[in-house]
Amino acid sequence: MEEQGFCGIYDIRFLVKRGIIITPPTLKTLDAVITLKRATADDVANYTGRARTIESRYLAKLNKLGIVAKIKEGRKIYYMEPIYAVQQHYSLYGDSISPEQLAHMISLPADIVRMILNILKSKK
Repeated sequence: MEEQGFCGIYDIRFLVKRGIIITPPTLKTLDAVITLKRATADDVANYTGRARTIESRYLAKLNKLGIVAKIKEGRKIYYMEPIYAVQQHYSLYGDSISPEQLAHMISLPADIVRMILNILKSKK
């Protein structure tokens, strides 16, 4: 992540400033999402070796904290690493939608989406 210039949303200073504290069990779930990029609760449970219901709770908590994106496709809910989610949706929609609309589509705070978009645009 560091080499891409996107380390800001996982930087401990950024998380503390937002009042986000990640416990070790939640960190294990976050690590799974970062590694898998796009996964259901079942995928994360297979990765961590814990029960799907526990992973589902941790994923919902991470989404509520604003550090994991969530997209519902049909009956399945996919949790995505935020940078990957923004990249995927930005490649589809480009500048035709606002950062706020994009944030709503992937269930992330608009300020985080704006920050990721600014980094993406500066790299082009």
